[in-house]
Amino acid sequence: MVIDRKNAKRVVIYINDSQKNNLQSFLHSIGFHYYTIQSKLEGSWEHGIRHLNNHVWPGSEAVFHLIVSGSKVDLLLRKLKGFRIGLPDNVVMAVLVCPLDDFIYNMMSVDIEPDNSNEKVHWLKDEE
Repeated sequence: MVIDRKNAKRVVIYINDSQKNNLQSFLHSIGFHYYTIQSKLEGSWEHGIRHLNNHVWPGSEAVFHLIVSGSKVDLLLRKLKGFRIGLPDNVVMAVLVCPLDDFIYNMMSVDIEPDNSNEKVHWLKDEE
Protein backbone atom coordinates (compact mmCIF):
# COMPACT_ATOMS: atom_id res chain seq x y z
CA MET A 1 0.00 0.00 0.00
CA VAL A 2 1.36 3.41 -0.96
CA ILE A 3 -0.29 6.39 0.67
CA ASP A 4 0.94 9.82 1.66
CA ARG A 5 0.96 9.56 5.47
CA LYS A 6 0.12 13.24 5.91
CA ASN A 7 -2.60 13.43 3.23
CA ALA A 8 -4.92 10.62 4.27
CA LYS A 9 -8.57 10.73 5.27
CA ARG A 10 -10.59 8.37 7.40
CA VAL A 11 -13.87 7.40 5.78
CA VAL A 12 -16.50 5.72 7.93
CA ILE A 13 -19.52 4.18 6.23
CA TYR A 14 -22.60 3.29 8.29
CA ILE A 15 -25.01 0.89 6.59
CA ASN A 16 -27.73 -1.59 7.50
CA ASP A 17 -26.11 -4.90 8.45
CA SER A 18 -28.27 -6.58 5.81
CA GLN A 19 -26.28 -4.67 3.15
CA LYS A 20 -22.81 -5.44 4.56
CA ASN A 21 -21.98 -8.10 1.95
CA ASN A 22 -23.26 -5.90 -0.89
CA LEU A 23 -21.02 -3.02 0.20
CA GLN A 24 -18.07 -5.35 0.66
CA SER A 25 -18.55 -6.76 -2.86
CA PHE A 26 -18.92 -3.25 -4.25
CA LEU A 27 -15.67 -2.08 -2.62
CA HIS A 28 -13.86 -5.07 -4.11
CA SER A 29 -15.39 -4.37 -7.54
CA ILE A 30 -13.88 -0.86 -7.56
CA GLY A 31 -10.49 -2.15 -6.40
CA PHE A 32 -10.76 -1.07 -2.76
CA HIS A 33 -9.42 -3.79 -0.47
CA TYR A 34 -8.22 -1.92 2.63
CA TYR A 35 -10.89 -1.63 5.30
CA THR A 36 -12.12 -2.92 8.64
CA ILE A 37 -15.73 -3.91 9.33
CA GLN A 38 -17.66 -3.79 12.59
CA SER A 39 -21.02 -5.49 12.36
CA LYS A 40 -24.06 -6.13 14.51
CA LEU A 41 -23.95 -2.61 15.96
CA GLU A 42 -27.04 -1.17 17.60
CA GLY A 43 -28.04 2.46 17.61
CA SER A 44 -30.50 5.25 16.96
CA TRP A 45 -30.11 7.39 13.84
CA GLU A 46 -32.90 9.84 14.53
CA HIS A 47 -36.46 9.84 15.81
CA GLY A 48 -38.15 6.91 14.10
CA ILE A 49 -34.97 5.27 12.78
CA ARG A 50 -33.61 2.95 15.44
CA HIS A 51 -31.87 -0.36 15.15
CA LEU A 52 -31.66 -1.66 18.69
CA ASN A 53 -31.94 -5.29 17.58
CA ASN A 54 -34.89 -6.13 19.78
CA HIS A 55 -38.50 -7.16 19.11
CA VAL A 56 -39.62 -3.51 18.81
CA TRP A 57 -36.73 -2.24 16.66
CA PRO A 58 -35.13 -5.23 14.92
CA GLY A 59 -31.94 -4.97 12.90
CA SER A 60 -28.42 -3.73 13.35
CA GLU A 61 -25.78 -1.72 11.49
CA ALA A 62 -22.37 -2.37 10.04
CA VAL A 63 -19.58 0.21 10.02
CA PHE A 64 -16.77 0.15 7.48
CA HIS A 65 -13.55 1.99 8.38
CA LEU A 66 -11.47 3.02 5.36
CA ILE A 67 -8.26 5.01 4.92
CA VAL A 68 -8.20 6.91 1.64
CA SER A 69 -5.73 9.23 -0.03
CA GLY A 70 -7.06 12.78 0.35
CA SER A 71 -7.05 13.25 -3.42
CA LYS A 72 -9.35 10.21 -3.92
CA VAL A 73 -12.08 11.07 -1.40
CA ASP A 74 -14.37 12.84 -3.88
CA LEU A 75 -14.09 9.97 -6.36
CA LEU A 76 -14.92 7.46 -3.62
CA LEU A 77 -17.93 9.52 -2.54
CA ARG A 78 -19.25 9.63 -6.12
CA LYS A 79 -18.87 5.86 -6.39
CA LEU A 80 -20.59 5.34 -3.03
CA LYS A 81 -23.47 7.56 -4.21
CA GLY A 82 -23.85 5.34 -7.29
CA PHE A 83 -23.86 2.28 -5.04
CA ARG A 84 -26.47 3.82 -2.72
CA ILE A 85 -28.81 4.67 -5.60
CA GLY A 86 -29.08 0.94 -6.35
CA LEU A 87 -30.26 0.05 -2.83
CA PRO A 88 -33.85 0.04 -1.55
CA ASP A 89 -35.11 3.39 -0.22
CA ASN A 90 -35.46 2.12 3.36
CA VAL A 91 -31.75 1.26 3.66
CA VAL A 92 -29.87 3.63 5.95
CA MET A 93 -26.41 4.60 4.69
CA ALA A 94 -24.30 7.48 5.97
CA VAL A 95 -20.68 8.46 5.33
CA LEU A 96 -18.33 10.35 7.62
CA VAL A 97 -15.06 11.81 6.26
CA CYS A 98 -12.48 12.77 8.90
CA PRO A 99 -9.01 14.29 8.62
CA LEU A 100 -6.07 12.23 9.85
CA ASP A 101 -2.97 13.76 11.35
CA ASP A 102 -0.97 10.70 10.34
CA PHE A 103 -1.46 7.19 9.03
CA ILE A 104 1.21 4.64 9.86
CA TYR A 105 0.59 1.46 7.93
CA ASN A 106 3.57 -0.45 9.32
CA MET A 107 5.12 0.57 12.66
CA MET A 108 8.21 -1.53 11.97
CA SER A 109 9.15 0.39 8.83
CA VAL A 110 8.29 3.95 9.86
CA ASP A 111 11.15 6.33 10.68
CA ILE A 112 10.33 6.92 14.37
CA GLU A 113 12.85 6.57 17.17
CA PRO A 114 11.54 4.01 19.70
CA ASP A 115 11.24 4.85 23.39
CA ASN A 116 11.53 1.78 25.63
CA SER A 117 11.36 3.61 28.96
CA ASN A 118 8.69 2.79 31.54
CA GLU A 119 8.19 6.44 32.45
CA LYS A 120 4.60 7.28 33.45
CA VAL A 121 2.96 9.97 31.34
CA HIS A 122 -0.24 11.96 31.92
CA TRP A 123 -1.65 11.40 28.43
CA LEU A 124 -4.45 13.97 28.66
CA LYS A 125 -2.39 16.89 29.94
CA ASP A 126 0.15 18.97 28.05
CA GLU A 127 3.43 19.39 29.89
CA GLU A 128 4.05 22.83 31.31
